[in-house]
Amino acid sequence: MKTMHEHGLKLDHLTEYTAYPVHMERLNWLVKTIQDQRSSSSETVRILDVGCGTGNITIPLGMIPNSEVVGIDMYQPNIDLVNQRNTLPNVRVTFSRLSDFDVANFDFIIFTEVLEHIPGYREILEDLSKRMKPSAQILVTIPNGWGPFEWAMQPMYIMRKMGLNGFIGKVKKLLGKKEPYALNQEIDPHVNFFTRKQIKNDCKNFGLKLVEFEPAFVLAPIMETYTPFISLSKIAYIDNKIAHKLPVWLASGWYYRVTNDK
Repeated sequence: MKTMHEHGLKLDHLTEYTAYPVHMERLNWLVKTIQDQRSSSSETVRILDVGCGTGNITIPLGMIPNSEVVGIDMYQPNIDLVNQRNTLPNVRVTFSRLSDFDVANFDFIIFTEVLEHIPGYREILEDLSKRMKPSAQILVTIPNGWGPFEWAMQPMYIMRKMGLNGFIGKVKKLLGKKEPYALNQEIDPHVNFFTRKQIKNDCKNFGLKLVEFEPAFVLAPIMETYTPFISLSKIAYIDNKIAHKLPVWLASGWYYRVTNDK
């Protein structure tokens, strides 16, 4: 898989993910998939990033040639921060619910580590399947709901249910852990724990077609969470290679691509 740098895209000043190999790999997959699947490199490709957070995916996607990128989010401080950071004229962000946003002109609609946070995600996918243009594609990255990462996160989930968010924050600060995805990450826990069967059924029920499914990492996401002081630049690369050799149910995360099956 070509990285963004191998695509000729320099982005150290556009995203914090260059310091987070697990997140950077997701960005690389998105860029490669869009570049490979777009109808033509000479035509403008329109990309919607749903739940854009602090823009670490949204802004660098604007480096794709002939692209227009829009990020939407429901937390205004995230939007304000992206607007402060963004210098690309073809990237914009706005405060909006997906259900209130016109998706008809977008070629790619992205959910990066988002669907696991949304209780009514099925209603969102059903609505999207009806409103997106026939040639549009949905790109999703999510944790494996019963994989190593989610199992390793159980102690933290229990502590959050006990109202210990403040304590968790102090420990993360002590360990040097930073949350680069969204300013409201602490109040937005996982509520969905996906299986591959569930993903296939959702696609079938909403007239969507699952055309690509890829495992990602085994232990690196856990290390990134609990041992942020350890460099993962080499470990994550090897770990991701291992994930592709093992059964998909042993991966900590999955990437998948969906098209309209109507």
